[in-house]
Amino acid sequence: MIGQTISHYKILEKLGEGGMGVVYKAQDLKLDRFVALKFLPHHVTVHETEQARFLQEAKAAAALNHPNICTVYGIEEHDDQMFIIMEYLHGQTLRRLMSSAILDPRQPPQNLEGRLAKSAVDYAMQMAAALQEAHSKGIVHRDLKPDNIMVNDKNQIKVMDFGLAKLKGGLGLTKAGAAVGTIAYMSPEQIQGLEVDHRTDLWAFGVILYEMLTGEPPFRAEHEAAIMYEILNLDPKGVQTVRPDAPEHLQVLISQLLQKDLAKRISSAAEIIQQLKKPAPAASSIKREKSIAVLYFENMSSEKESDYFCAGMTEDIITDLSRIRDLKVVSRTDVLPFRNKDVNTRQVGEALRVNYMLEGSVRKAGNKMRITAQLIDVRSGFHLWAERFDRLIEDIFDVQTEVSQKIAEALKVSLTESEKQSLAKKPTDDLRAYDFYMRGREFLYRRGKKNNEAAIQMFENALSLDPNYAAAYAALAEAYSYMYSWYDGDKKWLGKTIEVSQKALSLDTNSIEAQFGNGTVYFHQKRFGEAKRAWEKVIQQNPDFYDAYRWLGIASDITGEYDAALRYYEQCARIKPYSEEPWMHFYMTHLRKGDQKASDQAQKKLLEVGERKLEVNPNDAITLSRMASPYANFGEREKAYSALKRVLDIDRTDGLAQYNCACTYAVLGDKKEALTCLRNAVESGYRNVSEWVKSDPDLVSLHEDAEFKALVAEIG
Repeated sequence: MIGQTISHYKILEKLGEGGMGVVYKAQDLKLDRFVALKFLPHHVTVHETEQARFLQEAKAAAALNHPNICTVYGIEEHDDQMFIIMEYLHGQTLRRLMSSAILDPRQPPQNLEGRLAKSAVDYAMQMAAALQEAHSKGIVHRDLKPDNIMVNDKNQIKVMDFGLAKLKGGLGLTKAGAAVGTIAYMSPEQIQGLEVDHRTDLWAFGVILYEMLTGEPPFRAEHEAAIMYEILNLDPKGVQTVRPDAPEHLQVLISQLLQKDLAKRISSAAEIIQQLKKPAPAASSIKREKSIAVLYFENMSSEKESDYFCAGMTEDIITDLSRIRDLKVVSRTDVLPFRNKDVNTRQVGEALRVNYMLEGSVRKAGNKMRITAQLIDVRSGFHLWAERFDRLIEDIFDVQTEVSQKIAEALKVSLTESEKQSLAKKPTDDLRAYDFYMRGREFLYRRGKKNNEAAIQMFENALSLDPNYAAAYAALAEAYSYMYSWYDGDKKWLGKTIEVSQKALSLDTNSIEAQFGNGTVYFHQKRFGEAKRAWEKVIQQNPDFYDAYRWLGIASDITGEYDAALRYYEQCARIKPYSEEPWMHFYMTHLRKGDQKASDQAQKKLLEVGERKLEVNPNDAITLSRMASPYANFGEREKAYSALKRVLDIDRTDGLAQYNCACTYAVLGDKKEALTCLRNAVESGYRNVSEWVKSDPDLVSLHEDAEFKALVAEIG
C-alpha cells in the first residue's frame, strides 16, 4: 500500500502491525499534515455485529480530547476495509524506552544514551491523567501496556487504542490470540473471564509502574499459562528487593494497585494522581525499625490435629527471632488473637505497629513435611523473601534455624557469634519429646483447667523422654503457676513452680522465662521486694521483656509506689505501642493518684488503640472488655453495654474478661451484674487477685457491699 493514495491520504511508510491491524504513516493532502492510519482486519468489516460494536466504541474514543490521549480524527472505509485516522506521533513506545534503561523514579529529566527520558513519576502522572479522562467518559481501555503508550519528542505521554480492546475481546482473541506481553498486563478478573470495569486499567497501570521502577515485570514465567497462574495466585516480589532506592510511597501505591481482590484495589485514577503528588521523602540516615510479627502458620495437612505442630513451630520461630538483639519481635500472646482468623496481613501489621510480617503454612504427610514461609513488607505489601522447604520431620529444627537466618539476612541484620550459636542450638535431640512439648503448648493455648492439666501431662511426658529438656521445664513451670493463679489456688503449685523453674535455670542459665517465673512466684507469695528484684534482673538481660515491666508496674501499684508504676508502664507502651493494655494500667494508676485529667487522656488512648485492634479482629474479647470501662466513664453507656454483651457472647469462660466486665458494671452502677461477673471470674479460675481487687479504682463502689467483702475474703 506504500505510495498509494486512499481518499485524501497518501501512504508513506508502514509503522507497525498487530492483532488489531496494520498502521501506516500517511500525509493528509487536504490539511497538509502527517497522520497515522490503522487498517482493521478484514473480518471486522464483514461481521455486521462487530462492525456496529466497533463504530460505537470508536465514536466514544474519538470524543476523548486530552493531551495525554492519542487523538482519533475519524473513521473511514476504502474498498470494504475500515481504517481509523489518528494523530501521528513522532517518538517511541514506552516499551522501547524501558528497554533502553531502567527509569529512575527520583531523578529529574535527563539524557540517557542520547535519548531524553523523564522520571517514572512524571510518566505515571501523565498516564493516570489519561485514564482519569477516559474513565470519566465511561471508557475502559482493557489492554493498557507499554506497547500502546507512546512518548513523543517532547517527552509527552500519549495513550493509544482506547476502545479497541473491547472489540478484540468480543472476537474471542483476548486469551487465545493475545501476545504474552498482553497477558502479563491482564488483571485477575480479565483472566477469569469476569466482567471488568475501570479498575482493570488500574491493575495494568500498577504492572507498568512496577516495570518502570524495576526494569522487569512483576509476573514472569516461560509461557502464558504460567504467567496467568502467577497473576491469579502469587504476589510479586517487593519493589525494594529489586530497586532498594525506590521511594516508599511508590512501593505502597503499587501494592494498592496490584490487589487481586477488586474491593481492596485502589478505586480511581484520581487517587493515583493524589498519591503520585506526594513528595518523596528526602533521603535520611534514619533507618526503618526492624520490627516483625510472626503470624501463626496455617495448617494445610488433612489432619486437623496437626494444628499443634504448626503452632509449636510458629512459637519456636518467635523465640528464635527474639534472641536477635537488633530485631524487635511481637510476642506470642499479641499474635495469638489473630490465630485461625482470615485477616488482612497489612491491617494486622499496622495494628501491631510492625514493619514486617512473617506468614506461612505447614503440610505434614507421614514423616515428610512441606513448609512455606513469606516475609512481607507491611507498608508496600510485597514479599522481601519467600521459600519452600520440603524436608523430613526430623529436620524441623534445621528448618526453623534457616527461616530465622533468612529473615535476618533479608532485613540486613548482622548476627553475632553468640546469636548464631543460639539459633543453631537444638532444644532437644528427641523428636518424640519435642512432639509432646508442642502438644503441651497447644493445651496451654486453649486455656481452662482440664486443658492445663493435659498440658502438664504432656510436658511431663516430654521430660520422661529427655530429662535435660530446659524448655519443657520452663513450660511446666508456667503450667504449674497457672494452676495456682487461675484454677486451684493450692500453694503446692507454687512449690512445684519454684522446683521446676530452678531445674530449667540449672540446664539453661539464660532462660529468661524461668527467671521471670521465679519473680511471679515471689509476687503470689506477697514477697513483692524479691519479685521486683527478680524482674529487674530479667530486664538487665533483656531490656525489651514486656511482662517484666508490666508486673513491676503492678507490684508498684499494690505497694503504693505510683510514680514508679507509671515509669514501668511507659516502658510497656514503648515496647507494645499497638496494645491497649499499658493504657489500661495508666488510667487506673492516675486514678489512684487522684489525677483525673491524666486518667481521661489515658482512657482516650486506650479506646483509640483498642478500636484499631478491633478493626482487624472484632472478636477480641479481652480488648473489648478493657474498652467497656472507659466508655462507661465517658458517659457512653450504650457503647459500654454493647461491648459487655459482645464480650459475654464471645466467651463467658474467660476469667480475665469476666473480671473486666465486673469493673464496667461497677462503674455503670449495676452492683448485681458486677458481683455476678466477679464471681464468674473467680469460678473461671481468676482467683489469686485479692490485692488487685482491693486496689482497683473501678471497684470502689463495691467496697462496702457485704457480698463483695465475703468474696474478697474467700479469695484472699
